[in-house]
Amino acid sequence: MPETFYAPSERDSISDIIRIYNTIRSVSMIHELMEKLDQDIFILNSCRQTVYINKAALKRYSIQSPEAVLGKRPGEIFDCQYASADGGCGTSKFCKDCGAVNAILKTQLQGSEAIEECVICSRDGQTYELAVTSRPFMLKGREYTVFSVSDIGLRKRMEVLEKIFFHDIINIAGGIHSMLKLMQDESLEDKAKINELLVTSSAQLLNELNTHKLLKAAEINDLIVQMTTADSLKLLGDCISFSENMKAAFGKIIYLDSSSDSFELRTDETLLKRVLLNMITNALESSDIGGRVTAGVNLRNGRAVFWVQNDQIIPEDIRHKIFMKSFTTKKRGSGLGTHSIKTLTEKYLNGSVAFESGESKGTVFRVTLPLD
Repeated sequence: MPETFYAPSERDSISDIIRIYNTIRSVSMIHELMEKLDQDIFILNSCRQTVYINKAALKRYSIQSPEAVLGKRPGEIFDCQYASADGGCGTSKFCKDCGAVNAILKTQLQGSEAIEECVICSRDGQTYELAVTSRPFMLKGREYTVFSVSDIGLRKRMEVLEKIFFHDIINIAGGIHSMLKLMQDESLEDKAKINELLVTSSAQLLNELNTHKLLKAAEINDLIVQMTTADSLKLLGDCISFSENMKAAFGKIIYLDSSSDSFELRTDETLLKRVLLNMITNALESSDIGGRVTAGVNLRNGRAVFWVQNDQIIPEDIRHKIFMKSFTTKKRGSGLGTHSIKTLTEKYLNGSVAFESGESKGTVFRVTLPLD
Protein backbone atom coordinates (compact mmCIF):
# COMPACT_ATOMS: atom_id res chain seq x y z
CA MET A 1 0.00 0.00 0.00
CA PRO A 2 1.37 3.48 -0.88
CA GLU A 3 2.87 5.53 1.96
CA THR A 4 0.87 8.45 3.35
CA PHE A 5 1.83 11.47 5.43
CA TYR A 6 -1.75 12.56 6.13
CA ALA A 7 -5.02 11.09 4.82
CA PRO A 8 -5.47 7.37 4.12
CA SER A 9 -4.17 6.20 0.75
CA GLU A 10 -6.49 3.21 0.22
CA ARG A 11 -8.61 3.16 -2.94
CA ASP A 12 -11.60 1.21 -4.21
CA SER A 13 -11.33 -0.58 -7.54
CA ILE A 14 -12.45 1.20 -10.69
CA SER A 15 -15.02 -1.53 -11.31
CA ASP A 16 -16.62 -0.84 -7.93
CA ILE A 17 -16.62 2.91 -8.66
CA ILE A 18 -18.30 2.46 -12.06
CA ARG A 19 -20.93 0.28 -10.43
CA ILE A 20 -21.64 3.02 -7.86
CA TYR A 21 -21.79 5.65 -10.60
CA ASN A 22 -24.39 3.64 -12.47
CA THR A 23 -26.33 3.11 -9.23
CA ILE A 24 -26.51 6.86 -8.55
CA ARG A 25 -27.56 7.54 -12.14
CA SER A 26 -30.32 4.96 -11.81
CA VAL A 27 -31.92 6.91 -8.94
CA SER A 28 -33.72 9.40 -11.19
CA MET A 29 -34.63 11.85 -8.42
CA ILE A 30 -30.97 12.29 -7.37
CA HIS A 31 -29.56 12.28 -10.88
CA GLU A 32 -32.05 14.83 -12.23
CA LEU A 33 -31.52 17.12 -9.23
CA MET A 34 -27.71 17.04 -9.59
CA GLU A 35 -27.89 17.78 -13.31
CA LYS A 36 -30.13 20.81 -12.78
CA LEU A 37 -27.86 22.41 -10.19
CA ASP A 38 -25.51 25.19 -11.35
CA GLN A 39 -23.23 24.33 -8.43
CA ASP A 40 -20.21 22.12 -9.18
CA ILE A 41 -20.91 18.81 -7.43
CA PHE A 42 -18.72 15.74 -6.87
CA ILE A 43 -19.91 12.70 -4.93
CA LEU A 44 -17.03 10.90 -3.21
CA ASN A 45 -16.71 7.44 -1.68
CA SER A 46 -15.05 6.64 1.66
CA CYS A 47 -11.65 6.68 -0.10
CA ARG A 48 -12.29 10.26 -1.29
CA GLN A 49 -12.59 9.05 -4.89
CA THR A 50 -15.10 10.60 -7.29
CA VAL A 51 -18.01 8.29 -7.98
CA TYR A 52 -20.25 10.93 -9.56
CA ILE A 53 -19.81 14.38 -11.14
CA ASN A 54 -22.61 16.63 -12.32
CA LYS A 55 -22.97 18.44 -15.64
CA ALA A 56 -22.09 21.87 -14.20
CA ALA A 57 -18.69 20.65 -12.98
CA LEU A 58 -17.97 18.91 -16.27
CA LYS A 59 -18.65 22.12 -18.19
CA ARG A 60 -16.85 24.47 -15.76
CA TYR A 61 -13.59 22.54 -15.82
CA SER A 62 -13.76 21.35 -19.47
CA ILE A 63 -13.95 17.66 -18.55
CA GLN A 64 -14.95 15.57 -21.55
CA SER A 65 -16.98 12.92 -19.71
CA PRO A 66 -17.68 11.57 -16.21
CA GLU A 67 -15.54 8.52 -17.01
CA ALA A 68 -12.49 10.81 -17.29
CA VAL A 69 -12.60 11.57 -13.55
CA LEU A 70 -14.23 8.53 -11.98
CA GLY A 71 -11.90 7.12 -9.33
CA LYS A 72 -9.93 10.33 -9.02
CA ARG A 73 -9.75 12.46 -5.89
CA PRO A 74 -10.41 16.24 -6.10
CA GLY A 75 -6.72 17.22 -6.15
CA GLU A 76 -6.10 14.76 -8.97
CA ILE A 77 -8.92 16.25 -11.01
CA PHE A 78 -7.42 19.74 -10.58
CA ASP A 79 -3.92 18.34 -11.24
CA CYS A 80 -2.63 19.60 -7.88
CA GLN A 81 1.15 19.60 -7.74
CA TYR A 82 1.05 17.47 -4.58
CA ALA A 83 -1.42 14.89 -5.92
CA SER A 84 1.46 13.13 -7.68
CA ALA A 85 2.57 11.66 -4.34
CA ASP A 86 2.64 7.85 -4.26
CA GLY A 87 -0.63 7.75 -2.35
CA GLY A 88 -2.28 10.46 -4.46
CA CYS A 89 -4.34 13.46 -3.36
CA GLY A 90 -4.39 13.99 0.40
CA THR A 91 -1.34 11.91 1.25
CA SER A 92 1.63 14.29 0.91
CA LYS A 93 3.15 16.12 3.89
CA PHE A 94 1.71 19.39 2.52
CA CYS A 95 -1.89 18.13 2.40
CA LYS A 96 -2.54 18.78 6.06
CA ASP A 97 -2.97 22.47 5.15
CA CYS A 98 -5.46 21.76 2.35
CA GLY A 99 -9.00 22.94 3.10
CA ALA A 100 -10.48 20.48 0.60
CA VAL A 101 -8.96 17.39 2.22
CA ASN A 102 -9.75 18.66 5.72
CA ALA A 103 -13.39 19.33 4.84
CA ILE A 104 -13.82 15.84 3.39
CA LEU A 105 -12.13 14.16 6.37
CA LYS A 106 -14.28 16.11 8.84
CA THR A 107 -17.44 14.97 7.10
CA GLN A 108 -16.28 11.36 6.90
CA LEU A 109 -15.02 11.17 10.47
CA GLN A 110 -17.68 13.25 12.23
CA GLY A 111 -20.64 12.88 9.89
CA SER A 112 -21.13 16.65 9.78
CA GLU A 113 -21.10 19.42 7.20
CA ALA A 114 -17.77 21.19 6.71
CA ILE A 115 -17.04 24.46 4.91
CA GLU A 116 -13.47 25.43 4.04
CA GLU A 117 -11.42 27.46 1.60
CA CYS A 118 -8.46 26.07 -0.27
CA VAL A 119 -5.85 27.07 -2.82
CA ILE A 120 -4.76 24.47 -5.36
CA CYS A 121 -1.68 25.03 -7.52
CA SER A 122 -1.69 22.77 -10.56
CA ARG A 123 1.46 21.38 -12.12
CA ASP A 124 1.06 23.67 -15.14
CA GLY A 125 1.13 26.77 -12.90
CA GLN A 126 -2.61 27.46 -12.70
CA THR A 127 -4.00 28.45 -9.30
CA TYR A 128 -7.52 27.67 -8.10
CA GLU A 129 -8.97 29.54 -5.12
CA LEU A 130 -11.99 27.60 -3.99
CA ALA A 131 -14.71 27.58 -1.38
CA VAL A 132 -15.58 23.94 -0.69
CA THR A 133 -18.45 22.35 1.19
CA SER A 134 -18.75 18.68 2.11
CA ARG A 135 -21.87 16.98 3.43
CA PRO A 136 -22.64 13.38 4.41
CA PHE A 137 -24.90 11.46 2.04
CA MET A 138 -26.41 8.01 2.49
CA LEU A 139 -27.57 5.88 -0.44
CA LYS A 140 -28.69 2.27 -0.25
CA GLY A 141 -26.95 1.72 3.09
CA ARG A 142 -23.61 3.15 1.99
CA GLU A 143 -22.07 6.45 3.11
CA TYR A 144 -20.82 9.04 0.62
CA THR A 145 -19.67 12.65 0.69
CA VAL A 146 -21.29 15.35 -1.42
CA PHE A 147 -18.45 17.73 -2.25
CA SER A 148 -19.36 21.09 -3.81
CA VAL A 149 -16.91 23.64 -5.18
CA SER A 150 -17.12 27.40 -5.91
CA ASP A 151 -14.41 29.55 -7.50
CA ILE A 152 -13.88 32.57 -5.25
CA GLY A 153 -10.47 33.63 -6.56
CA LEU A 154 -11.31 36.77 -8.53
CA ARG A 155 -13.78 38.08 -5.96
CA LYS A 156 -11.33 37.61 -3.09
CA ARG A 157 -8.44 39.18 -4.94
CA MET A 158 -10.51 42.19 -5.94
CA GLU A 159 -11.73 42.66 -2.37
CA VAL A 160 -8.20 42.47 -0.96
CA LEU A 161 -6.82 44.70 -3.71
CA GLU A 162 -9.45 47.38 -3.03
CA LYS A 163 -8.91 47.21 0.74
CA ILE A 164 -5.12 47.54 0.54
CA PHE A 165 -5.37 50.18 -2.18
CA PHE A 166 -7.66 52.51 -0.25
CA HIS A 167 -5.71 52.02 2.98
CA ASP A 168 -2.47 53.06 1.29
CA ILE A 169 -4.04 55.91 -0.68
CA ILE A 170 -5.59 57.41 2.47
CA ASN A 171 -2.26 57.18 4.31
CA ILE A 172 -0.33 58.91 1.51
CA ALA A 173 -3.00 61.55 0.91
CA GLY A 174 -3.15 62.22 4.66
CA GLY A 175 0.60 62.78 4.72
CA ILE A 176 0.43 65.18 1.77
CA HIS A 177 -2.40 67.10 3.43
CA SER A 178 -0.41 67.44 6.67
CA MET A 179 2.66 68.70 4.82
CA LEU A 180 0.62 71.25 2.88
CA LYS A 181 -0.77 72.58 6.16
CA LEU A 182 2.80 72.90 7.47
CA MET A 183 3.73 74.91 4.39
CA GLN A 184 1.11 77.52 5.38
CA ASP A 185 3.04 78.21 8.57
CA GLU A 186 5.10 81.32 7.76
CA SER A 187 7.44 80.65 10.69
CA LEU A 188 8.50 77.29 9.24
CA GLU A 189 12.15 77.49 8.28
CA ASP A 190 12.92 74.23 6.45
CA LYS A 191 10.33 74.51 3.68
CA ALA A 192 12.75 73.03 1.15
CA LYS A 193 12.71 69.72 3.06
CA ILE A 194 8.90 69.73 3.12
CA ASN A 195 8.87 70.40 -0.62
CA GLU A 196 11.14 67.43 -1.16
CA LEU A 197 8.86 65.20 0.92
CA LEU A 198 5.84 66.44 -1.02
CA VAL A 199 7.45 65.46 -4.32
CA THR A 200 8.29 62.01 -2.93
CA SER A 201 4.82 61.46 -1.49
CA SER A 202 3.06 62.60 -4.66
CA ALA A 203 5.24 60.20 -6.67
CA GLN A 204 4.23 57.38 -4.31
CA LEU A 205 0.58 58.37 -4.73
CA LEU A 206 0.88 58.17 -8.52
CA ASN A 207 2.68 54.85 -8.19
CA GLU A 208 -0.13 53.41 -6.06
CA LEU A 209 -2.77 54.57 -8.53
CA ASN A 210 -0.90 53.13 -11.51
CA THR A 211 -0.18 49.88 -9.67
CA HIS A 212 -3.83 49.40 -8.76
CA LYS A 213 -4.91 50.03 -12.35
CA LEU A 214 -2.28 47.63 -13.68
CA LEU A 215 -3.01 44.77 -11.25
CA LYS A 216 -6.75 45.07 -11.74
CA ALA A 217 -6.31 44.85 -15.52
CA ALA A 218 -4.00 41.85 -15.13
CA GLU A 219 -6.50 40.00 -12.94
CA ILE A 220 -9.33 40.38 -15.48
CA ASN A 221 -7.06 39.63 -18.47
CA ASP A 222 -7.42 43.17 -19.83
CA LEU A 223 -3.77 44.19 -19.77
CA ILE A 224 -2.18 45.48 -22.97
CA VAL A 225 1.58 44.91 -23.35
CA GLN A 226 3.54 47.79 -24.90
CA MET A 227 7.06 46.73 -25.92
CA THR A 228 9.90 49.28 -25.98
CA THR A 229 13.69 49.15 -25.81
CA ALA A 230 15.11 49.67 -22.32
CA ASP A 231 18.54 49.66 -20.70
CA SER A 232 18.78 46.97 -18.03
CA LEU A 233 20.98 48.89 -15.60
CA LYS A 234 19.07 52.17 -15.85
CA LEU A 235 15.75 50.38 -15.40
CA LEU A 236 16.94 48.60 -12.26
CA GLY A 237 18.61 51.75 -10.95
CA ASP A 238 15.37 53.70 -11.31
CA CYS A 239 13.55 51.04 -9.29
CA ILE A 240 16.18 51.13 -6.54
CA SER A 241 16.07 54.94 -6.37
CA PHE A 242 12.29 54.90 -6.08
CA SER A 243 12.37 52.15 -3.44
CA GLU A 244 14.78 54.11 -1.24
CA ASN A 245 12.01 56.62 -0.51
CA MET A 246 9.40 54.03 0.37
CA LYS A 247 8.18 53.43 3.90
CA ALA A 248 9.46 49.83 3.77
CA ALA A 249 13.03 51.13 3.22
CA PHE A 250 13.22 53.00 6.54
CA GLY A 251 16.36 51.94 8.42
CA LYS A 252 17.47 49.57 5.65
CA ILE A 253 20.03 49.74 2.86
CA ILE A 254 19.54 48.87 -0.83
CA TYR A 255 22.63 48.05 -2.89
CA LEU A 256 23.07 47.77 -6.64
CA ASP A 257 25.36 44.80 -7.18
CA SER A 258 28.67 45.90 -8.74
CA SER A 259 28.74 42.93 -11.13
CA SER A 260 25.51 44.04 -12.82
CA ASP A 261 25.51 44.24 -16.62
CA SER A 262 24.25 47.04 -18.84
CA PHE A 263 22.50 45.87 -22.01
CA GLU A 264 19.38 46.55 -24.04
CA LEU A 265 16.23 44.46 -23.98
CA ARG A 266 12.79 44.83 -25.50
CA THR A 267 10.12 44.64 -22.87
CA ASP A 268 7.15 46.46 -21.39
CA GLU A 269 9.06 48.84 -19.14
CA THR A 270 6.04 49.70 -16.97
CA LEU A 271 5.26 46.05 -16.23
CA LEU A 272 8.89 45.13 -15.64
CA LYS A 273 9.36 48.06 -13.25
CA ARG A 274 6.28 46.89 -11.33
CA VAL A 275 7.75 43.39 -11.08
CA LEU A 276 11.12 44.70 -9.87
CA LEU A 277 9.53 47.13 -7.39
CA ASN A 278 7.47 44.27 -5.94
CA MET A 279 10.60 42.13 -5.61
CA ILE A 280 12.49 44.93 -3.86
CA THR A 281 9.53 45.85 -1.65
CA ASN A 282 9.04 42.24 -0.56
CA ALA A 283 12.74 41.98 0.30
CA LEU A 284 12.63 45.24 2.28
CA GLU A 285 9.49 44.26 4.18
CA SER A 286 11.07 40.91 5.07
CA SER A 287 14.28 42.54 6.37
CA ASP A 288 14.98 43.75 9.88
CA ILE A 289 16.02 47.32 10.71
CA GLY A 290 19.63 47.69 9.62
CA GLY A 291 19.14 44.95 7.04
CA ARG A 292 20.65 44.89 3.60
CA VAL A 293 18.89 44.26 0.28
CA THR A 294 20.95 43.73 -2.87
CA ALA A 295 19.59 43.93 -6.43
CA GLY A 296 21.38 43.09 -9.66
CA VAL A 297 20.95 42.27 -13.34
CA ASN A 298 23.10 40.03 -15.51
CA LEU A 299 23.18 38.78 -19.07
CA ARG A 300 23.22 34.99 -19.00
CA ASN A 301 22.92 32.67 -21.99
CA GLY A 302 21.31 35.37 -24.07
CA ARG A 303 18.66 36.21 -21.46
CA ALA A 304 18.23 38.97 -18.92
CA VAL A 305 18.28 37.88 -15.27
CA PHE A 306 17.09 40.42 -12.68
CA TRP A 307 17.53 39.36 -9.05
CA VAL A 308 16.92 40.67 -5.54
CA GLN A 309 18.51 39.21 -2.40
CA ASN A 310 18.02 39.72 1.31
CA ASP A 311 19.41 37.88 4.36
CA GLN A 312 16.15 36.45 5.67
CA ILE A 313 15.35 32.77 5.13
CA ILE A 314 11.89 31.59 4.10
CA PRO A 315 10.79 28.69 6.35
CA GLU A 316 10.73 25.41 4.45
CA ASP A 317 7.11 24.66 5.35
CA ILE A 318 5.80 27.75 3.52
CA ARG A 319 8.09 27.86 0.48
CA HIS A 320 5.62 25.86 -1.59
CA LYS A 321 2.96 28.54 -0.98
CA ILE A 322 5.01 31.58 -2.02
CA PHE A 323 3.41 32.14 -5.44
CA MET A 324 -0.09 31.19 -4.38
CA LYS A 325 -2.77 33.83 -4.79
CA SER A 326 -3.69 35.53 -1.52
CA PHE A 327 -0.92 33.82 0.45
CA THR A 328 1.02 36.22 2.66
CA THR A 329 3.18 36.07 5.78
CA LYS A 330 2.53 39.74 6.55
CA LYS A 331 -0.10 40.89 9.06
CA ARG A 332 -1.60 43.33 6.58
CA GLY A 333 -0.41 41.76 3.36
CA SER A 334 -2.58 41.12 0.34
CA GLY A 335 -0.80 38.04 -0.92
CA LEU A 336 -0.74 39.74 -4.32
CA GLY A 337 2.95 40.68 -4.26
CA THR A 338 4.68 37.43 -5.21
CA HIS A 339 1.64 36.26 -7.17
CA SER A 340 1.66 39.46 -9.26
CA ILE A 341 5.40 39.00 -9.89
CA LYS A 342 4.69 35.55 -11.30
CA THR A 343 1.59 36.60 -13.25
CA LEU A 344 3.10 39.69 -14.87
CA THR A 345 6.39 37.94 -15.68
CA GLU A 346 5.08 34.67 -17.03
CA LYS A 347 1.77 35.75 -18.55
CA TYR A 348 2.71 39.12 -20.03
CA LEU A 349 6.53 39.37 -20.26
CA ASN A 350 7.22 35.82 -21.56
CA GLY A 351 9.66 35.21 -18.71
CA SER A 352 10.02 32.94 -15.71
CA VAL A 353 10.26 33.44 -11.94
CA ALA A 354 12.19 31.39 -9.39
CA PHE A 355 13.59 31.76 -5.90
CA GLU A 356 15.98 30.00 -3.56
CA SER A 357 16.32 30.34 0.18
CA GLY A 358 19.01 28.97 2.49
CA GLU A 359 21.68 29.69 5.08
CA SER A 360 24.42 30.66 2.63
CA LYS A 361 22.61 33.28 0.52
CA GLY A 362 19.46 34.16 2.42
CA THR A 363 16.61 34.52 -0.08
CA VAL A 364 17.08 35.37 -3.76
CA PHE A 365 14.23 35.99 -6.20
CA ARG A 366 15.09 35.87 -9.91
CA VAL A 367 13.17 36.99 -12.99
CA THR A 368 14.51 35.72 -16.31
CA LEU A 369 13.40 37.46 -19.53
CA PRO A 370 14.10 37.23 -23.26
CA LEU A 371 16.05 40.11 -24.79
CA ASP A 372 13.42 40.67 -27.49
